[in-house]
Amino acid sequence: MSNQTENLVVVLKSAKPAEIVEIPAVKDKFIAMHNAIHGTDKGELIYHKESFNFKKQIAESPALRECSPISLYGVFLDINVNGLTLEQGSKPDCYIIPRSHKTGQKNAQGQDIYEKRASLQVSPYGELKLRMRAGQIKYADNPVIVYECDKFVIGLNDRGKQVVKDYERNTSRPKDAKIVACFVRIERPDGTFEMPYLDQDDIERLKGYSARQNYNKPNALYTSNNGQIDTGFLAAKTIKHAFATYPKVPTGKFSTLEQEFNHQEIDYGLDPESYAAGATEDISHEEVQDEPAFDEFDQAIEDSQDAEMIETVTMEDDDDEPIF
Repeated sequence: MSNQTENLVVVLKSAKPAEIVEIPAVKDKFIAMHNAIHGTDKGELIYHKESFNFKKQIAESPALRECSPISLYGVFLDINVNGLTLEQGSKPDCYIIPRSHKTGQKNAQGQDIYEKRASLQVSPYGELKLRMRAGQIKYADNPVIVYECDKFVIGLNDRGKQVVKDYERNTSRPKDAKIVACFVRIERPDGTFEMPYLDQDDIERLKGYSARQNYNKPNALYTSNNGQIDTGFLAAKTIKHAFATYPKVPTGKFSTLEQEFNHQEIDYGLDPESYAAGATEDISHEEVQDEPAFDEFDQAIEDSQDAEMIETVTMEDDDDEPIF
């Protein structure tokens, strides 16, 4: 380990979580990385924007304030490298999530010692950016909510996958119309497109996952729309599941990032292998078809919607379905 790396580690370990982004070495690293990777001179502008967003999330989450400063530093740079933002609007790119990490050490009683470390949770909207940037897709339209009175035809595409073949909205749709599906039009780089969808059976399946992960109580957003699923929540789910068969994309060096940017090594100023939370992984949805696993995205959406009036977001380790 070089003296420069040792000094950075010492400074990070002694810093309070909200102060991490104010350390001169962190600021300089963020700006230099942004300008080099994204080919712009806006690194300092983006730094000020994202440092504000970062400190806001830290201030609003006691669990994040308990995370190791080094893991928070890594997530801050992962967000920068991937061109994502921590700004929390109606379509957020990502969230910072606290996770317990086994340190490999044991206490006097021989029990494993755990440390809370920060990790990056990419939302479906952030994933769209990553897949466009990786050249996997050219564009994706806003998801379309389908109601029982609309024309909605399903068929097979050239790969034998069921997709939307025809859709026509009923302009006389009643206000109490029942939601039956949601689809998104994805354009590929070669100009062809597909329209994957979630129907009522898929929604009920995901609701069942949610209930099993949360003591038989599904996420409230499955019924918050006058007994139906919240439309914004459904749209995000549709984007997420649209990529079930797509190749993986990397989400950060505190996992795997060298595949991008012409395979060039990106210097984070320290060794990610020693400090990562192990949660910023390659995005893949292949397992969505099989078994459920932990994923904080549902809870993050619910918390952010609940928090709009008080402008806070609380992240909890509670969710309903496979992680991507």
